[in-house]
Amino acid sequence: MAKRLTKELAANYASKLRIEAGLNENEPIHVKSLLLKLGILTRYRPLSENAYGLSLQTPDKRFRFMLINSNSTRGRQHFTAAHELYHLYFDPEPMPHVCRKDGEKPQGEKDADLFASNLLMPAQGIKGEIPLNEMREGLTVATILRLEQLFSVSHEAMVYRLRSLSLISESDIERFLGFTISEVARVNGYDLSLYNKGNENVTLGDFGSNARRLYELDKISEGHYIELLNQITDGKE
Repeated sequence: MAKRLTKELAANYASKLRIEAGLNENEPIHVKSLLLKLGILTRYRPLSENAYGLSLQTPDKRFRFMLINSNSTRGRQHFTAAHELYHLYFDPEPMPHVCRKDGEKPQGEKDADLFASNLLMPAQGIKGEIPLNEMREGLTVATILRLEQLFSVSHEAMVYRLRSLSLISESDIERFLGFTISEVARVNGYDLSLYNKGNENVTLGDFGSNARRLYELDKISEGHYIELLNQITDGKE
């Protein structure tokens, strides 16, 4: 059985991938650019409500593929992509899988979430954007909004990341999640695209020819690939 991913190791993995992609350890990531740079074939399309996405790769790791639910908000899509990067690059037991919304998460899914948080919201990058007076007196909604816009993640993801970094308290979670974020963002003059769904049928990479190679090789059969796609597009468990 694989060991649980520690916070330290998740941060190290995130730093390693950033360095390999030519990014510094603290800057915000443009997810689509990262996927293109890594050469990961990515397809955005509507999936069942319970599915965030999936990833798979050939046994030799030459070809990697992601499918992301375009019915999720863009902020959630970014987190899904980062989650799947863990499975593609660092998961000790990688296998084709569907990332689901509901149900008890196995340890591997929790590890992928921890990695995604570190990749998209690096600790020092977050702390460096918080005013000194708020580091002492407590974060404001305005600062949290700016952080999630800067790092292109959902409001929920940012709130839980701030809690994991001990920048807000447990009681703050309910307070900061107790309102409709799109309304607050609108009042504060922010673009609302982060909180809306989008990217339907967007393709990153040469999907038409290269994606087919992923399931034409012997160890990832076409039948298995089609079964996975049908499973999530049909909304089946």
